[in-house]
Amino acid sequence: MKTEILIYGLKQGETRDYMEDLLACFPVTDKAAQNVEAVKAAASAQGFHSFRIAGFVPGSVPNFAKAVNV
Repeated sequence: MKTEILIYGLKQGETRDYMEDLLACFPVTDKAAQNVEAVKAAASAQGFHSFRIAGFVPGSVPNFAKAVNV
């Protein structure tokens, strides 16, 4: 399956990383960079900040043990 791009951001005034909102999800294409910038610009105009971009392969199992920092 193709990798998808996920874009997360925090609402205006929010500082807690775990309160991120999923702003967009789209497949990787030749226009991915333009799409990311367009989403970030639109979200910034709405007051979002601290964007995080992640890749995701639909159908894959996440490694939660690797993600948790104990």
